Order: sequence, then structure tokens, then C-alpha cells
Amino acid sequence: MLLRKDEVFYIDLPRKIEKEEKVQEEKTKENTSEEIQKIKEMREKILSEAQEEARKIIEGARKDAEEILRSASSEVETLKLEAKKVLEEAKTMRNDLQKYILGLKKEIQKQINLKIEEILPELLDILKILFKKILEKEMDESTVERKLRSALSKVVGIKNVKIRINPEDAKKLDLSEVSRETLIPDPNVERGGVIVETDFGILDKTFSHQWELVEDIFEEVVGFEGHPERTEKEVE
Repeated sequence: MLLRKDEVFYIDLPRKIEKEEKVQEEKTKENTSEEIQKIKEMREKILSEAQEEARKIIEGARKDAEEILRSASSEVETLKLEAKKVLEEAKTMRNDLQKYILGLKKEIQKQINLKIEEILPELLDILKILFKKILEKEMDESTVERKLRSALSKVVGIKNVKIRINPEDAKKLDLSEVSRETLIPDPNVERGGVIVETDFGILDKTFSHQWELVEDIFEEVVGFEGHPERTEKEVE
């Protein structure tokens, strides 16, 4: 039996359609596999790029941290050096100030001493005159007698005693209690004075000696080195 072409077409159509569907299915599977592969590759690429970017960020952060630490350490060392320098300068300033104050104190003390040395001789002369005037005003026959009795009371029982007084005072005193060998009128002894000589030493109760004691007190109190005339006398 013969079939027409159009009849043959309709007979083969289901097979053709099925074949095309299979082909299309195969293509779809291939496309799907390719898409999946592309997606995987894209994902891996994105993941790789993200990891690389993260690595770069971490590396950059590490370098920044190291640089910050390095800079901070350098600043700390600089601050330490500056603080040390400031401390040394402060110590130097303090030492200089202490030296200045010490020098100033010495200079002030020097000026005070010079002023004292300048005015003290005149002051001592004035005091000496006043002291002598007071003694002369109060001095009478009884003054010499009191000095003599006081001296005798200190040498009781001592042998070889010599008592020197001014001849003018000797004329006015009752010397009956003193032997001639013991009492020696001496013009070198100033009026109102008594000098007792023993083997143990000399007891000087003259105005000159008393004034020397006053000068010694002045020397001790104010550090005055002594009246020029007295110093020259002592040197001689």
C-alpha cells in the first residue's frame, strides 16, 4: 500500500517531536550543566577574590598596626628623651640657683662683716671711753681697797706673793695688813689697778685688762678680729 508524502509526515511526526524533545532535553541538560559550572566558577572566583581582598585588608591592617606601634614607640622614646632633657635642665637650674643663693649669702655676709669691721673700731673706742669714764667716776680709795682685799683673799696661804699698785694709790691706802715685801708700788700700774703675781700665775685687776676681756667678748659675739692697735701690740 502506498502512502502519500503528507501521510508519511504525519506518521513520523510523533517520532520527530520525541526526537526533538530529546535533543532539546539534551541541550537543556548541557546548558544547565554549563550554567551550573559557570555559577561554580563564578562563586569560586568571587570567593577567591573575597579571600584575596580580605587578605589584603588584613595585611594592610597589620602593616598599619605595625606602623602605628613603630610611630608610637618612636614618640615614646622622643618623649623620654625630652623629659630627661627637661629634668637635667631643671637640675642644672636648681644647682645654678643654689650656687647663686649661696654666693649671694656669702656676699651679703661679707658686706656685713666689712661694715662691722668699719664701724666696730670706732664703737669700741667710744665704749672704751664710756667704760673708763664710768670706772673713774665710781673709782675712789675704797675701790682700790676692795680690789686689794679681793686679791689678798685669793692668795691666802700662797708664798712668794707680789702685789703691785700705783704709788699714788699706795699713799692713800691703809696697808698695815700687807708686808713691805709683798706690796710693791709700781708707776707702770694704772690708777685704780691691782696686779697680783704668784708662782702659779698673775691676777690682773687693772682697767686695761678688764677692757681686753670686754674686747674678747665682742670678738666672740660679732666675730671682730680686734682693734688694730691691740693687734699690733700683741704682734710686738
